[in-house]
Amino acid sequence: EPHRSPIDIAILDEGRRAVVANHTADSITLVDLQSGMILDEKPAGRRPAAVAAHPNGKLLAVSNHWSHDVTLFRIENAKLVQHGTFAVGPLPRGVLFSQTGEQLFVAVAGADEVATIEVAACKVIRRWPAPREPRQLALSPDGKRLAAASSRSGEIRCWDLSTGQLLWERAIDAAFNLRGLCFTPDGEAIICAHGVRRDLPVTRGHIEEGWIIDSRLTRLPVQPDAKPPYLQVALDVRGEAMGDPHGLAFSADGKLLAVTGSGSHELIVLHANNLPWNTDPGDFIDGRLLDGVQYHRLALGSRPLTAVFAKDHVVVANYLSDGVDVIDVAKNKLTRTIALGGPKEPSLVRQGEALFYDAKRSHNQWFSCHTCHTDGHTSGQNFDTLNDESFGTPKLAPTLRNVAKTGPWTWHGWQKDLGAAVAKSFTDTMYGPAPSKRDVQAVVAFLETLEPPPLPKKNDPAITRGAAVFSEK
Repeated sequence: EPHRSPIDIAILDEGRRAVVANHTADSITLVDLQSGMILDEKPAGRRPAAVAAHPNGKLLAVSNHWSHDVTLFRIENAKLVQHGTFAVGPLPRGVLFSQTGEQLFVAVAGADEVATIEVAACKVIRRWPAPREPRQLALSPDGKRLAAASSRSGEIRCWDLSTGQLLWERAIDAAFNLRGLCFTPDGEAIICAHGVRRDLPVTRGHIEEGWIIDSRLTRLPVQPDAKPPYLQVALDVRGEAMGDPHGLAFSADGKLLAVTGSGSHELIVLHANNLPWNTDPGDFIDGRLLDGVQYHRLALGSRPLTAVFAKDHVVVANYLSDGVDVIDVAKNKLTRTIALGGPKEPSLVRQGEALFYDAKRSHNQWFSCHTCHTDGHTSGQNFDTLNDESFGTPKLAPTLRNVAKTGPWTWHGWQKDLGAAVAKSFTDTMYGPAPSKRDVQAVVAFLETLEPPPLPKKNDPAITRGAAVFSEK
């Protein structure tokens, strides 16, 4: 039985039910949140990446990252019924219905664009440029604006849906791995959770001071000519940082803001009205938030990703636990974990995957392997590490796809043992505890599974022509 690895979640029926996209099981699951029962599970495409619910609650859309398409499902008598599948372009991720439900928006990450789908005809009617690697989408409360966050470029874009025009695009300085994205309940701003990269050498002392990677929230006013273009809040506590921020959600009344730390395995709930937004938030969280009232931190374990509010609870898709976590916000307590299915004991590969996404294996839990080699690929960022035995030599974080087949390793090609390279990364890049022999074996086993996604057009004649040009030149 495959691991489910829930990656995204959508709430239905005023918080009574939810639908979950299972990334490694190629399926979606319908869950009753009140009873904890699994109502149904149906196959989707390959590697589902996101799920969205139609405003009527009876139609679902699932983006299939490796199938390069979107699948629609109807909900009939607590069962999932496949309604149709249509191609949208390479590597789709975030999906979102319009307020009327007549249109569907898809972040087509592999094409650097956002596609608009006419739902009734299952047809792409418009494509907006959105470089580089758009992942997250958000719709304003009044349904008039759409926002997209591009993971590698650190850019946010906002469109006017009535005219189809781009209102603005703003780059967040040094930001990368843009994940959580939502409008404020009043519709006046957009909030994004992300990492911030520094150019300093990756040393233990620099990590400790927050001078390598920070975790932040950024607030961007919706007005096109806003000054300043954005404000920020730091999320990291000294000595116990928030690794890999991911999910982001407001409560219905707008008073609370929930953020998941996918690398530090936690949920943070903030009082939204008292956040100290600043042009320079510093490297650590504002001490005024640590009064025991404005900021609550709850350990969840595994890898919590998407978070959504369901009345007075936060519901979280927990990737590595194969489950859905339900948290009572008032009590700051995990009240239920709904198991979605999967192996009873993790394989060596799954153990390695858990280590790969674990920011607690770095000094003061600032970052994980995934932070730089995002999803086993690349964040597209330069880091000045000791992998070539020197500082002052920033290097692009390389993809790890097929890495087990491409030795020798590191930019100078001096490393002949992949296991030794893994161990060195834990101690000389992340400055965490030395991994055990079993840890190294597990991470190598996981790396051996990393492969490129399928080609979106296997029989495209342009591939053959491009190969000829490549060989000739």
